[in-house]
Order: sequence, then structure tokens, then C-alpha cells
Amino acid sequence: MAAALNEDYQRTLHEQKKEVHELVMAGLEQIKEGKTKDFNTVCARLEKKYRDEATSN
Repeated sequence: MAAALNEDYQRTLHEQKKEVHELVMAGLEQIKEGKTKDFNTVCARLEKKYRDEATSN
């Protein structure tokens, strides 16, 4: 039972890391496209989006 829970936790953690990576890469792409010049603004917007998605799930 504990091993199954640990596997679920590891899988969930891996998926969350993957999602964060994708969001950061999307933010960097926005900067490259000239949609924004402030990386902190991009990170704040992505963090808010990620937090909102996490709370709605």
C-alpha cells in the first residue's frame, strides 16, 4: 500500500514538474516573440495561471 502511494506521489510530482517546465518554456517563447520584455511579469502570470489550475483540480 505504501509503495503504491509513493509511486502515485512520484508520478504526480513528475507531472507537475513537467507542467511547470512547459509553462516556463511558453513564457520564454513569449519573450522571444516580443509579447513581453519583463521575465518577472511572465513568471508571475504563469505562476498565477498554474496556481489557479491547481486549485480548480
